[in-house]
Amino acid sequence: MKPFLIALIASAGLFSSCAPTAGSGRGAFLENTWATPEFRRTDVQQTYDSVYIAPVGVSKLSQQSWWQNQNTRVQSGLLQRDARKLASQFRSSLAREIRAYPGNRLAVVSHPGAKTLIVELDITELNPSKAYWNMGATAAGFVVPGAGLLSAAGSGSIAMEGRLRDGASGQVVARFSDRRHDMISPVNMRSYEWYGGAEANIEIWAKKGAEFLHAKPGSTVSRSSAVTLNPF
Repeated sequence: MKPFLIALIASAGLFSSCAPTAGSGRGAFLENTWATPEFRRTDVQQTYDSVYIAPVGVSKLSQQSWWQNQNTRVQSGLLQRDARKLASQFRSSLAREIRAYPGNRLAVVSHPGAKTLIVELDITELNPSKAYWNMGATAAGFVVPGAGLLSAAGSGSIAMEGRLRDGASGQVVARFSDRRHDMISPVNMRSYEWYGGAEANIEIWAKKGAEFLHAKPGSTVSRSSAVTLNPF
């Protein structure tokens, strides 16, 4: 077997062995989910005619110990700028995926109404990829079996939490949270970027979120693999 494939399999085993238990049903792609009994039976496409995606919050990031230790980067405003950029990407990507979903009947609106499902999201954790560590690990992965584990150790992570709210009553009908590590690849070019892995995971959340809104009650939206053969 090729050395880099051995490294990939070993890395995948590391993450699968410690992967959290996902939610169930339509929320199976998330770690933790809760919904009212009524919403579990709700067909979103039949009940609502629009979705409002609130601006994605980043205020909880300042509570991270890693964030607090980056004094120079915090004082210069770079971390806040990075977080706001990712939050904007999250909101726009989810809107794009909803609009583009086959058979979509939900309008993405700028203000909620009575038949609007409101989506509220917060990025709660953001740890960048250790770019130089990952670069060395990826290079070694071609010749040293198992070196991909170094890339796994140096990967970044991102976490989010959110709520779904009924536009007419204002009631929270669902809550959820999720945390994802950077995906593992035999040659992961995104791991050389400060937040490349976070951006890739945001795109996964956006695609899965759109799928969730179009899924029928009782169906399952499965969690994506932490391993990819796409290096970009």
